[in-house]
Amino acid sequence: MTTARANHTATLLPNGKILIAGGEGDGFQALASAELYDPSTGTFAPTGSMITPRYAHSATLLADGRVLIAGGTQDVNRGNSVFTAEIYDPSTGAFTATGDLTSISGEVYAPPWAVTTLLLDGRVFAAATNNAEIYDPHSGTFTPTGPYADPGLVGATVTLLGNGKVLVTGCPGSVSCSVGATELFDPQSGTFGATGPMMVKYFPDYGYTATLLTDGRVLFLGSDDFSADAEVYDPATGTFASIVSGVSQELSPASRLTDGTVLTAGGQLPGGNGSTYAELYVPATGTFGRVGDMITGRHSHTATPLPDDTVLITGGFSVWPNPTSSAEVYKPR
Repeated sequence: MTTARANHTATLLPNGKILIAGGEGDGFQALASAELYDPSTGTFAPTGSMITPRYAHSATLLADGRVLIAGGTQDVNRGNSVFTAEIYDPSTGAFTATGDLTSISGEVYAPPWAVTTLLLDGRVFAAATNNAEIYDPHSGTFTPTGPYADPGLVGATVTLLGNGKVLVTGCPGSVSCSVGATELFDPQSGTFGATGPMMVKYFPDYGYTATLLTDGRVLFLGSDDFSADAEVYDPATGTFASIVSGVSQELSPASRLTDGTVLTAGGQLPGGNGSTYAELYVPATGTFGRVGDMITGRHSHTATPLPDDTVLITGGFSVWPNPTSSAEVYKPR
């Protein structure tokens, strides 16, 4: 990449290029810079910079091909949260301001997990701290939803299910993350209801992932104690079931490939350096199998599936605490 970065976002655009935005630079500095990866040449080139430097933000591809950037932070201890949002337009290569998050407790922290998702009607659901909001691309504004079932919930992952509802997971406000919180949001009524519970406790800061499988279930990977915890949510029954992974996937993104398997590569090792370990989850058998290691160990990176079924892996922390500018491509065959 043109810039070393971690905790950034990577968004596949309709033109086939990938927008890399923001992130954490050297010295935990929040970055405003952005760049584009061109799969046809295998190269990165700068594009317009964000209005606000930020990392651990969210990026959502809108129905019209623009990208909504929301939330994040500018401080390693998250003491300087960002409540603004902006839009990237691929046709101009520029970012412009849009409506702010409405709540002072509305932190939206994302990579390598996701706390925003595009709804079936083109709006964007954002799970924030203590509240959730809906962004309307037509008006350019955020509006609070009805309250969480657990009013203190800290949203960490959101997944649009096949029935149009949104599965939200995170920390319940009442028990300080000693268990995982799970709720279902209904966009039709604007209300939340209980589901679950999860099998393992998860801390949002440790980057567990939620991946929608082709059969409609949701795969959860990662934990806060370097264990190989994994589980699957079945929306038909509203229940979670534990499975065993080969290795911890803490702070490692997960990518669903066209054949339905899920790639997870890298992750944080004790001490803070990045791992090179990679494996595939096969939903048909419910098992994990090891694939070739990454060239560079890393965590807090991005992994973006491309139309040719390869996966672009960018940045992250290789040797803590310095981010890397290196990138590589996973080829399944």
